[in-house]
Amino acid sequence: MELKPLLRSLVPGDFAGLIADVGAPSYRAQQVKQWAFVQDAMQWDQMGNLPHSLRECLSAKFDLRGLELQERQVSTDHTRKFLFRLRDGHTIESVIIPMKDHATFCLSTQVGCAMACTFCATARGGLVRHLEPGEVIEQILHLRADLEDHPVPGMGDRQFNVVFMGMGEPLDNWDTMEPALQSMTATDGLAMSKRRIQISTSGPAAGLQRLIASAPGVGLTLSLGGSTDEERHKVMPVPGRTGLKEALGLAADYGRLAGRRVTIAWVLIQDRTDQPDQAKRLAQLLKGHNFKVNLIPLNPLDDSTLVPTADPAVLGFQKILTDAGVPTFIRASGGRDIDAACGQLRRKRQ
Repeated sequence: MELKPLLRSLVPGDFAGLIADVGAPSYRAQQVKQWAFVQDAMQWDQMGNLPHSLRECLSAKFDLRGLELQERQVSTDHTRKFLFRLRDGHTIESVIIPMKDHATFCLSTQVGCAMACTFCATARGGLVRHLEPGEVIEQILHLRADLEDHPVPGMGDRQFNVVFMGMGEPLDNWDTMEPALQSMTATDGLAMSKRRIQISTSGPAAGLQRLIASAPGVGLTLSLGGSTDEERHKVMPVPGRTGLKEALGLAADYGRLAGRRVTIAWVLIQDRTDQPDQAKRLAQLLKGHNFKVNLIPLNPLDDSTLVPTADPAVLGFQKILTDAGVPTFIRASGGRDIDAACGQLRRKRQ
């Protein structure tokens, strides 16, 4: 059965034309946008200030809800993992990560992933399909509502951040990402600051080029996995087709365009990506660019022989980079007791 498009796959600028097409007064566009992006309506009959005839007309053309919560887990460190069922029966994951003074939403952009990275559970199942913009936006609405209903202790009312670091490669689904970002940052959408949005990518050249052409102004994180092309290809077979220098050059171009420092994500795997000579080569690669490095000890998978780097080696790797003048930070993975790493819960339930 062919599914109707999701109402939230429209960007805020599309609503005026939609309302005109159905013959309703122009002021109804603002009301519908309010229900879609501010009031988080999940049922048409919640839109109490719209006439029944307009709700019927809209419901004939669009679905309002694309996600159903299948499972919610809460870690001892307050990380929350969500498994959502989509209208076609597939599932995706989203995570609320408590930070020092705010919460970060980690969102998915695809069902599965084609990148085949050895350290990622999502990669085990390959790519099933792209998410549509409304499925991306709705993840935020569900997580926002959960945070309002169950505030993280000590967070106060600070605005949340969003990172596209969940299932999928965001830059392989730019046709969805571009309108989703428009809806997130529009004043009549979710009204988010671009400073609170980060795209994490494995660095496909074509995707980075589209990002540069679009120039959304959000942050960028580039995952490397190796200090030479050969190393990278072993850990990240598909992204490794884009050479390190090309990926870093494109990321640097975007950083200059956006006026933001680009983050390099480096997953530390014992005996694979934690050697001192790798840190030295990485420092040379980043020299002269406005990059910072986040070191991320591996979140182990239940069917893998890969092992996280021990703490002394993590600190040693960091010291080599900082001594070379590269700002470097250690990012611990939260929620290990609830399979919070990308794709683990979905894969276990499958």
